[in-house]
Amino acid sequence: MKKKNKVKKILITLIIIVILAIVGILLYSYFKNDEPKEVKTIKSIPEYGYELKENETKLYKDEFEKLDNILSKKEVDYEAYAKQIAKLFIIDFYTLDNKLSKNDIGGTDFIKESMRDNFIEEARSTFYRYLEVESDTRNQDLPEVSEITSVELENTTFLLEDLEAKTTSSRKKTSSASGTTVDAYKVTISWDYKEDFGYETEANMIIIKEDNKLYIVEMD
Repeated sequence: MKKKNKVKKILITLIIIVILAIVGILLYSYFKNDEPKEVKTIKSIPEYGYELKENETKLYKDEFEKLDNILSKKEVDYEAYAKQIAKLFIIDFYTLDNKLSKNDIGGTDFIKESMRDNFIEEARSTFYRYLEVESDTRNQDLPEVSEITSVELENTTFLLEDLEAKTTSSRKKTSSASGTTVDAYKVTISWDYKEDFGYETEANMIIIKEDNKLYIVEMD
């Protein structure tokens, strides 16, 4: 009798172990599918801090090559530079199809560092709000920018708040009571999508220069 009870206990223990193993495998598979995939950097422009990820669209990769060409010149054409980062920002930000999750915000390389956290938070709670984690189970119709249809640039000025003004020294500045006015570019840009989901297709943005680098500081 004792031997039978011992065998019974062993069988029950084995069954419990098998059940726990199956549950563990199922949980691992579930959470693994919900984890964003790792994306490699395939090219960079280290002097300016720009990186090209392997999951970017062909359009973005082509435009990144143009930016690299502009910045590799001995004398950088800053108007061409401004137009190029405007295009890259739009392509990256408004293309959701290749994003890993709602935390994978496009275009952040081109936003001024002191404004980046607020920009990311706003994007995460608006345009990226309902983006699911990329996995085999994601089944969303997501936008992809297919073409930049027009880019126009004009010279303007931009008023930086006092906190911003302390770090801006490369362009002509005039002090004011509420901040510092710096030279800037205003870029008006339009674009199309592979499929029309009703998202915006045009924007105006303000770009300023700090040291040798351009930053987007405003968009509407």
